[in-house]
Formats: sequence, structure tokens, C-alpha cells
Amino acid sequence: MKHFSVADAEALIPELERIFESVVELVAQAEMKAADLRRRQDAADTDAAGAEIARSQIQFLARGVDDWLRKIADHGAIPKGVNPALVDFPHRIEGREVYLCWRLGEKKITHFHGTDEGFGERRSLPKK
Repeated sequence: MKHFSVADAEALIPELERIFESVVELVAQAEMKAADLRRRQDAADTDAAGAEIARSQIQFLARGVDDWLRKIADHGAIPKGVNPALVDFPHRIEGREVYLCWRLGEKKITHFHGTDEGFGERRSLPKK
């Protein structure tokens, strides 16, 4: 497993921002398609072909999201969420395995959490 320095993780932030810009757009499109499909079902729409097309489009958009998230994993980081957009980076602090954590909108890596913890348990990085 690759371990990131804070500088290495921060160097990926611009790429992560670009990735999540695309992910957010795909998720929004999928949510609109899903809402339309629910409306069709609630209205007892009998257009089976239209419903199947909508389901196929949602699956296509979901695969697109997976492809974008895989780009993060290809860098050695771990995508943890889309809403909010979260990424963890394997790291060591004093020999202990932890994750540096980043949330969309943050311009620096300033927090970490244990490998068995989540975003809610994150703590500030120790001062050097």
C-alpha cells in the first residue's frame, strides 16, 4: 500500500477537484433520471420502453461515477464519499497507520483519522 506524505496528498487536490466536478455532474444527472423514473412509476406510466431506457441511463451514469472514482484509487488514495466528497490517503504518524483526510473545498490537508475511524473522528495533524 502506498503511503502519502502531506505534500504528496496536497499535490493531488487540483486533480481531485476536477474529478469531483465531473462526479457531481453525473450524480445530478442520475438523480434527475431517478426522480423522473419514480414519477413515472407513481403515475402508473405504462411506457415500459421509456422506463427501461431511463434505468439504462441511470446505470450508465453510475458506471461513469465509478470510473471517475477509480481514477482516485489509481493514484493510491481511497474515495470515501461523494456527498460530501471525501478522500482518504494512507499515511503514518509516529509509526501508526492512519488516513490523511480531505473534503472537497479544502485547499490543504490538515486532518487525519485512524484506519478504523471515519470523517467524524478526524483530528488536526500534529504540529511539526
